[in-house]
Amino acid sequence: MGRSGKAKVGLMMLLLTVSMLVPHHCVGAAITCEQVTYLLIPCINYGVFGGTVAPSCCTGIKTLDAAAKTTEDRRKKCNCIKEGAAKIPGLNYDRVNEIPAKCGTTCPYKVTPDVDCSKVN
Repeated sequence: MGRSGKAKVGLMMLLLTVSMLVPHHCVGAAITCEQVTYLLIPCINYGVFGGTVAPSCCTGIKTLDAAAKTTEDRRKKCNCIKEGAAKIPGLNYDRVNEIPAKCGTTCPYKVTPDVDCSKVN
């Protein structure tokens, strides 16, 4: 297996690991951490390696935006993203924060390791 193949296998393993490690405390709102993780997995490749944002990443972001109807949902979504992102080795937060614009949408906060999700409205 070549270097590219090993990188893809490594990325797939990382995605599976992240999906299992995302905290389960986001229960009780319309959005769960499991949903956030599932919908944003296609964005990880761009966040780590750059290149082109996958159309499925944009679909996931837009789906999450539509599903986060309440302030509580948006705060939980923020916390899920923050905690999940912290577990992805090599994640480039500058690239992560470019994704909404590349998908034709916006995000009311910058995703950073220390974003204060309690201030998200």
